Formats: sequence, structure tokens, C-alpha cells
Amino acid sequence: MLVIPAIDLLGGAVVRLSGGDYAQATVYTRDPAEKAREFAAAGAALVHVVDLDGAKAGWPVNLDAVAAVCRVPGIDVELGGGLRTLPDIERVLALGVKHVVLGTAAVERLGLVEQACARFPGRVRCSIDAKGGEVRISGWLEGTGLPAAEVARRVKGAGVSLVEYTDVARDGLFTGVDAAGAAKLQADAGVEVVAAGGVASLADLEACRAAGLAGVIVGKAIYEGRLRLADALRTAAGGT
Repeated sequence: MLVIPAIDLLGGAVVRLSGGDYAQATVYTRDPAEKAREFAAAGAALVHVVDLDGAKAGWPVNLDAVAAVCRVPGIDVELGGGLRTLPDIERVLALGVKHVVLGTAAVERLGLVEQACARFPGRVRCSIDAKGGEVRISGWLEGTGLPAAEVARRVKGAGVSLVEYTDVARDGLFTGVDAAGAAKLQADAGVEVVAAGGVASLADLEACRAAGLAGVIVGKAIYEGRLRLADALRTAAGGT
């Protein structure tokens, strides 16, 4: 199982939100590349980068910070936030991004997901962010009326084989990851699922591994010192 540390970008700085609220952002560092170097040194193979400004704007914003993270040796980058056109997807891939993560596009522009999957096979993933069972888009600010499983089935049909599921209400609050919900989504939609939101301890990693998930994204728990990334990676691999 993958453990993917997260870097959320707001105004070029590394931040974490609480419950998806942009007004509740904690700044941890203004050097995203240094944070990526720390993650690489701990043994992470992939870092999950979210352009929070881009998610609200509808196009990539923090490109300089993304490029700096991509230049860090020994770690791949997946990027989400504001990727809603094929030229923008091409632009960030040219920076060195390994995988693009489409969120709002998964709901509003399924044709774009299909085009991207056809043009960049194996490099397109989708994020499904839900609150109270409803998928949220545009940086979690807008509801869609759609359940997560329906969106996951749609993007699978478009060519996506892995989705990243976040329970927005848990994100950054240390309430425990929704491993059961993510596993149900994986079974219902027939796609690999990476869980995110609410990770508080190694027990959450163990729950995700026991549920057969493809991976888990860890953010604030690392930044706040509740768990060490090296320990999380060892737990995901079945160690103690």
C-alpha cells in the first residue's frame, strides 16, 4: 500500500486546511521544495501536491512552487487543483509532474478526462471529495448532488483506474480516516482507491491496509508531529 505525503499550496506556501475551510489555513513553510526533500529522505516515492489557489480559480496558479517540487530528486509528483483543460494538463506534465489528479473535471468535464486518459495513458487520476456523502468540487466549495460511487464509475468508464477519495469533513481534524467508506467505494466502483482525510495515527494506516486500499494520503498528522513518515511507510509495508 502506498503512503503519499501531501503538500497543499496556498500563495506559494505549504498549508493545511481544517475541514476544507480556506479561512482555517495553517502555514507550515514557505519552501515547498524543502518539504519534498524531507519526504524523499524519509523514503516516500510519491508526493501529493494540491494547488489550492488553482482549485478555486479554475486553472493552475502555484506553478513556480510545483516546478520546484518536481526538481527534487528521488520523488515523483502527482498534482491536483485547477486542471480543467487539456493545455493546462500538458503544461504541468511538462514541468515534470508524473500524474495529474482531476477533481472538478471528473464531474463537469468527463470528456476532458477521456481525452487526457487517451493522450497520457496511466498518468491521469481523479479525486473524489465528498462531504455528507455528496461529492464536492471547486476546491470543496460547491456541492454536486452526486454520490461518490457514481462519479467513480463514470471516471472508470473514461479510462481512470485509480481515484483518491477524501472525506472533506474529516480532513485536517484528526478524526480518523474513513477506511470503510473508501473500501466500499473501491468495491462498488471497481477502481483502486487511495483514502485521504482525517489520518491521525498509525492505526489509520493499519486500517487502510487491512481494508485492501491502494494507498493513503497523509498530511497534517505529519506536519503536527503525530506520526513520522518513516513509521507510516513501514506500517504500510506490513512492518511494525
